[in-house]
Amino acid sequence: MGLSRRVFLGGAAGVAAVGFTASRLAFPQQQAFALDADGMESKMLFGDAQAGAAAIPKEGGDGNYHSCRIPSILAVPGTGVVIAIVEGRPDSNFDRSGNFNLLMRRSTNSGLTWSVATTLAGAGLRDWTNPTLVHDRTTGRLTCFMLRRQLGEDYVIDPDVYIATSEDNGATWTSPVARPDLNRDMGNDFIGPGNGIQRADGTLVVPARGRLIIKAPGGDWAAHHLPQGLAGGPYGEGTVTERSDGRLILNYRALDAEIKHGGTYPHTRRIAIGNPGNWQLFGEEYWRAQIIDPGAHAAQISHSINGRRHLLHLNSATREIDNRYVMTLRASADNGETWSYQRPLSAPISEGGDPLASEGNLAGNLREGGYSALTSTGSGIVLALVEARRVQKNNPTLEEVNDSPCAVVLRRFDPSWIVPA
Repeated sequence: MGLSRRVFLGGAAGVAAVGFTASRLAFPQQQAFALDADGMESKMLFGDAQAGAAAIPKEGGDGNYHSCRIPSILAVPGTGVVIAIVEGRPDSNFDRSGNFNLLMRRSTNSGLTWSVATTLAGAGLRDWTNPTLVHDRTTGRLTCFMLRRQLGEDYVIDPDVYIATSEDNGATWTSPVARPDLNRDMGNDFIGPGNGIQRADGTLVVPARGRLIIKAPGGDWAAHHLPQGLAGGPYGEGTVTERSDGRLILNYRALDAEIKHGGTYPHTRRIAIGNPGNWQLFGEEYWRAQIIDPGAHAAQISHSINGRRHLLHLNSATREIDNRYVMTLRASADNGETWSYQRPLSAPISEGGDPLASEGNLAGNLREGGYSALTSTGSGIVLALVEARRVQKNNPTLEEVNDSPCAVVLRRFDPSWIVPA
């Protein structure tokens, strides 16, 4: 099985404010890209400040966004529309650097071409973070959850939950609306990031720190608290998927207390299975040993492959703490009990792989890895957004790579790339 060829294309850049009106926006389209013979292709979707034509200008013309991070992506069923959202970080990739905006691009042909970037949320001197998209197939409404944080060192203090909605497949959006009833009681918070789901019965579910945010058909959003984790703290950033047996599978990164402060972290993902009020394998030491993890976010969705339901999972497959650059796609045909298929997104040239993997050690190159998001299109194609760091010096240390400017690239692939037909 050959490994993927990746060509990161630039394209017309630009950023504009989203029109919060009933009128439709005109979205300039860009050059399409197609799958290569191996079934995988990539392009840059949100460039860092050093990405040339693919960089994203700040509003007001004051240069480009230093970094784009924390992706969310969702394909609207039956439409060809795909929404991609990231955090635009104007001055640094660091969480404490401040004044983040949520940037959006939209496709109407299942990810072949994309609009220029627009601003979904950015009012005031605040951080707008943790984009998490979910679609209601009954009403057609798109909802983007987000957090509004304080700036600088105070970013971890009591963030507020906001939501923006669209009734026209993401062509226009409401201004973000505060939902204090959905806030975490106190302390730092996370929504997703990435995506929520709609269950078979129509219920919407969005993962959040220490809770699930749930909307029953015809009802309103409500927070359902989860049991505490192993370190005595709440589950943090994670994903949620519905299994074929009707139970939810929650897939979370470990907490810092479990990783770096004398905990018993076994370098794998934290898993909980069940339903609100009836959780199994929750609060116990239940680690999905097949999915090794450096303590970072991951993406997981359900997708039909060869007529059979599979779970797809994407993260950095390494036990080295903070090494986010071993991105590996996995597939499970048995609700996540085992992961029979796995494949790295890239491999060194010495292993017949992608040139980008070895070029990641040279100044100006990209090192792909970090936060990611997945979505399934109606055509069967899967789309993934993945962070990629712009290396600033030759042969950098891991810490230097982590400190580098960050872009977000788009991967588009046929599921046969991971599960043979």
